[in-house]
Amino acid sequence: ASGIGRGLAERCIAEGMKVVVADVEEEELVKTEKALRTRGGDVISVLTDVSRIDEVKHLAERTTDAFGAVHLLCNNAGVGAGGMVLEHTLADWEWVIGVNLWGVIYGVHTFLPIMLEQDT
Repeated sequence: ASGIGRGLAERCIAEGMKVVVADVEEEELVKTEKALRTRGGDVISVLTDVSRIDEVKHLAERTTDAFGAVHLLCNNAGVGAGGMVLEHTLADWEWVIGVNLWGVIYGVHTFLPIMLEQDT
């Protein structure tokens, strides 16, 4: 709900789209939802850790419950551990791979069938 994701959401709102924003950081998520609403956006926010398939499925469920369809997926969550690679722990690597790889896979795996069923 910040950076590229927020920019994409702002553009979608400007184009008249209904928007669902998702993030693992609740405070930023709430701020972004409020900011988008002040721009006249029809928006909901869903606290989501994209490295967890159950949370991505919940995101899809909330999306279709709220708006009935999915026409665009901006599967753009990304993280980095920072610092020297040699100093990264296995937990750092698991976090990065969980969000940057599995998050994308879970998003495609969950949302693409919905979109194909709708023929969008």
